[in-house]
Amino acid sequence: MLPPDGRRNVLVWHVHGSWMESFVAGRHAYLVPYTGDDRAAGLRGREWPNATEVTHDRLTDEPVDLVVLQRPEELALAEQWLGRRPGIDVPAIYLEHNAPRPSPVDSVHPVAARSDIPVVHVTDFNRLMWDNGSAPTRVITHGIRDPGPGYSGEILSAATMINEPMRRWRTVGADLLEPLGRHVPIDVWGIGTEELEVAEWRTSRVSGRGDLPAERLMAEVARRRLYLHTARWTSLGLSLLEAMFLGMPIVAVASTMAPLVIPAEAGVVSADLDTLGWAAEGFIADHASAVAAGKAAREYATAHFSIGRFLAEWDRLIEEVCT
Repeated sequence: MLPPDGRRNVLVWHVHGSWMESFVAGRHAYLVPYTGDDRAAGLRGREWPNATEVTHDRLTDEPVDLVVLQRPEELALAEQWLGRRPGIDVPAIYLEHNAPRPSPVDSVHPVAARSDIPVVHVTDFNRLMWDNGSAPTRVITHGIRDPGPGYSGEILSAATMINEPMRRWRTVGADLLEPLGRHVPIDVWGIGTEELEVAEWRTSRVSGRGDLPAERLMAEVARRRLYLHTARWTSLGLSLLEAMFLGMPIVAVASTMAPLVIPAEAGVVSADLDTLGWAAEGFIADHASAVAAGKAAREYATAHFSIGRFLAEWDRLIEEVCT
């Protein structure tokens, strides 16, 4: 039965901060487990009005209506902490953030054998590529709050946002920064980007800028002339969408979902590094064309990735699963 106020008690781990910020902006009560170790990180200092940090040993006393799983180990943790089996004793959804690994086409999803736990993918590409087995599937694409059209492009360099570029290296296209940096200066923000400053291949045109609070980060990124998206094998990055919302022109590697969400008028998408480098040079040289492309990028992003659409789709799925 639907609660009078439509709210459900949703147990969800804090795994992906940007996605989580949008998800807990919904109307439900979000219980975020905390253990003090890698099993559950709690709120990590975030102030989200609808989210409550709960120590794992208190979860048996919480009236959980739904479990949102995001990692294979959470199946066992949820059963242990709740005293109920996800998908059997308590409704559950598995949210899959990632493109399949290790194989692009032969990777079997962790709940592929579970017809009682639907898998929600964040892109159509991911659903296509994972072997989902008998699990029901759904796609709910990202949604973010509109930061507003902050683009100025006054600084003649490319901006990009990559967490842990040295560790994730080819997956996120960090190795492409040096050759693209021969075309235009590149400023890189994110966790661990300071390590780019000591990389052996580093040129003076690639600069690691560190990890900034969101508001400062968006302001700095928007001052750069264009946004560069280098990822080879990730889901559709929220940082790319944030840049599009800001109104930035895009130069992107043609991989995974990027070619399907960056319209031709919004920038250049290619698998050829020279084409990408020349496109970046073109935007550096021509501010007017950069502004026009950024406007198209923003129009597409606001039409397809609004937080209102995102939360409405999740509300429908939550009620479907819980009832």
